[in-house]
Amino acid sequence: MKSGFTLVEVMLANTILVMLVAGFANVTEKTLEQMQLREQKTALASQLDNWTLSKLNATLISGSYQEIVTLSGENAELHWQVSLVEPTLNTIFFQLKSSDAVPKILAEWRTAQRKP
Repeated sequence: MKSGFTLVEVMLANTILVMLVAGFANVTEKTLEQMQLREQKTALASQLDNWTLSKLNATLISGSYQEIVTLSGENAELHWQVSLVEPTLNTIFFQLKSSDAVPKILAEWRTAQRKP
């Protein structure tokens, strides 16, 4: 009698191996997507901080403003509205929109600044 594996056993082992490799590839792909998304969110948060600080350091006059900005290599529209809440308190409402034919709101945030 010969020792070894039958064709059925080899095919079953190969099937299990293919399923494991496919599962590992799927997990790896999802992990890479999450890492990319995290990097994009970090870059966006940093850019939002920079825009907020630049507006707070400028002279704030009540009104609505907008400018074209670059976000991840693409143009976007940054809108902000300065409101005087009290004689010594300005609030700023920011809105970042894509510059597509039908703009999408990418982010909204608010901040306030007390005047000395």
